[in-house]
Amino acid sequence: MTTDGLSWPPLLIAALAIACVLLGGWGALRLRRWWRRRALARRMRHARRREASAHAWLERQGFTVLDRQATRGATLLVDGDPVPFVVRADYLVERDGVRSVVEVKTGAVADAGARETRRQILEYAWVYGVSEVHLFNADDRSLQRVSVPPSAHPPEHSWWTRRRIAIVAFAAGVAVALVAAWAVAAAFAR
Repeated sequence: MTTDGLSWPPLLIAALAIACVLLGGWGALRLRRWWRRRALARRMRHARRREASAHAWLERQGFTVLDRQATRGATLLVDGDPVPFVVRADYLVERDGVRSVVEVKTGAVADAGARETRRQILEYAWVYGVSEVHLFNADDRSLQRVSVPPSAHPPEHSWWTRRRIAIVAFAAGVAVALVAAWAVAAAFAR
């Protein structure tokens, strides 16, 4: 191939094509990262504005706001060694003599069934020692009361499930022993 008297070797054309693909991929990756950071910043601004407006809404609903961004420390034991950590709740409130935590959420996580939200609610109940956590959906200004059972023990049927597994394992062991005994007796009978 010649252009204006210049000759382009096929290897150079392939190298330029690869360089263009790599440069295009790098540019697309940078653009994607920038777009994600922009979207995350927009969601965070929205969440901060909604959380700030929750304070007045809670007071209008009869809650006394005791603390905002309330931090509380707790400790887990990992192989017997204490591992401290800190939890921060959006609001620590009281109404009718009952103290509780209010978690402000927006978007899809403003649902008590969302995995991260559910775990956060359980953590708040344990660390703050409250029996209920309120989930405030800042987008539609609704409040859900999430009651946390006093015990995190497995359901009672788990004992029966373990017992059934033991019975089945024992029966399988007996069956294998009987088959082995029959095979040995048959071998000696010949």
